[in-house]
Amino acid sequence: MTTQFREEDKIRILLWCDRHCCLCDKACGTDIEIAHIDRKAEPIIDNAIPLCYDCHAKIGRYNKEHPKGNKYRPSELKARREQIYERYTRHLVPPIHFEITQIVRNNPTLSPRNLPDVGFNLGHLGDYLPVRVRVKAKTILGGKDLGLIDHRDGYYSGKTEWNVNPRTIVFGHFIIPTECVKSAEDLKVEVQITIIDQYEREHRYLPQCWSYVRNDNYWFLEPRSFTRWA
Repeated sequence: MTTQFREEDKIRILLWCDRHCCLCDKACGTDIEIAHIDRKAEPIIDNAIPLCYDCHAKIGRYNKEHPKGNKYRPSELKARREQIYERYTRHLVPPIHFEITQIVRNNPTLSPRNLPDVGFNLGHLGDYLPVRVRVKAKTILGGKDLGLIDHRDGYYSGKTEWNVNPRTIVFGHFIIPTECVKSAEDLKVEVQITIIDQYEREHRYLPQCWSYVRNDNYWFLEPRSFTRWA
């Protein structure tokens, strides 16, 4: 088994942390090492953590035969690493607006959509930095998770990356299962989006859920999630 990280992965990692140690947050410049979180695991990005020389020594300095203090566990190392990655890449994530709506192209003068056709708008509200976006949408009927929206191009199952430029709105739509139209049960559509910045780091938004008002043909945003996401 190879123990070396790929060169392209090293570049991404160093960009994500801006060459700062992921334990002490010290700016390291060239004095930085990419350590393995688990020495026995594969050299992949999820098993890597950029560290200064001192912190690299600390994560391996623990004698289980004579324990003193608390060692750095893999889950803690990953959590600390993600905090540092987020600190030095969040400026690359523009404000993104997305919503479920039956109004066509934000124009109330046009005839609204009717089920099973559901509209979806996603807009880049920033003035710079294009991004890529993955969208996952689920249908929930009467509290039952019906799974990801099945779209022929994978636009709403996370299989396709949307190219979103500054000050651009993408007007999309999808078809929900027929049983959702015929049923009188509560209908919801829950969406999770992931932003991929220019350094190839993923930023996952919290899921947002819209409930459908059948009599008035409109959706309102719920303040919580109603399903599980991988």
